[in-house]
Parts: sequence; structure tokens; C-alpha cells
Amino acid sequence: MSLQVKNLGFYYEKDKWIFKDINFELSRGEILGIFGDSGCGKTSLVKVLSDFLSPTCGDVLIDGSLHQKNTFRSVQLIYQHPEKIMNPLWRMKTVLEESYIPDQDLLNVFGIKQEWLERYPIELSGGELQRFSIIRALNPKTKYVIADEMTTMLDGITQAVIWKNFLAEVKKRNLGLIVISHEKSIIEKICDTCLYMDTHTIATIKK
Repeated sequence: MSLQVKNLGFYYEKDKWIFKDINFELSRGEILGIFGDSGCGKTSLVKVLSDFLSPTCGDVLIDGSLHQKNTFRSVQLIYQHPEKIMNPLWRMKTVLEESYIPDQDLLNVFGIKQEWLERYPIELSGGELQRFSIIRALNPKTKYVIADEMTTMLDGITQAVIWKNFLAEVKKRNLGLIVISHEKSIIEKICDTCLYMDTHTIATIKK
């Protein structure tokens, strides 16, 4: 059971590669870190891995199969800026239930207050919205999660609390996790394997 990336390549404009020849494998229960400078293609890569973009070449295999169109995405992506991917006209209860109906225990783990469920995204802070994004990604059908600079915009204390609870849930559910960051220290601290992404390509590094 793994997410396999085989000879993956992508460009927006023909022959101007954002990345190419990307190969790695993520097993269930493993945490893989990818770091690199801004503009190296990390965000484009994770959009391809989570099926928001189609690769120019190569394959992404989830437990041996390609992404299936018009079905639940078993690879869930948590963005850096949650406010950009939430419908501003929906109350937070609807935002959550678009994915599934989480139980109260999970809401408690991430400190979701009942009154927040009746608010609109604009009425919550970035840290509060990110808690909702994480819970949305933890759908029971999820097999792999990608955290793309998940807590970069939050203060240090909030980052620590969110990562502690999030990693506990990932371990509990035996999910595969990819952590994207430009901060090598975070990657080295929490990940089993570290990859460095440079312009166009990616390489394994020793911790």
C-alpha cells in the first residue's frame, strides 16, 4: 500500500518544465518531507499528486491504481491559505460537511468550538480556518495527506499545537503524509525521509 510517483513531469507552457523525472514512493504510515526554495515547483507538484492538475508525463499511483475521476480524492491536500479554498458564502458547518460529518471527538481534538460552526470563513482567524481544513482532509476515505506549508502563516505556539494533534491523528489512522516546507528544520524534525526539490528535479538527502 503506497503512493508511487513514476517519472512525473509537468509544465504550463510547452517544454518549459516546472519539474520532470520525479520519482519517489510513500508508504502508508510514513512521513515524507519535501523542502526547497520558493518558486522551485513544490506547489505545482502537490497539485499534480492530489489530482488538481494532470501531469504532462509520468504517473501517480495510489495503491497501484491511477487517480479515478469523479470519485473521492484519497490523496487530500491541505493548503497554506485555507481562506482561499473555502466558499465565503457557506457557514463553517457546511464547509465541513461538504467532505463528511466529523464526530465531536475530532472537533474537540482540534479545538473547534460549537459557535464557530455557525460562522462564515471571514469571521474566523487563519489558525481557526486551518483547523477546519485539517479536519476536512481527515475524511475516513483519506489514505494520504499532503500538508503544503500548512502552518507557515501561524504563530509558533499555534503551530506546535496543530502539528502535535495532526501527527497524532495521522499515526492513529496509519496515513501516508507528505510535508511541504521551505524550512528544512521542520522537515528534519518530523519526517522519516527528506527530499530536496531544486529547479525541475528532486533528490533524497540524509537527515
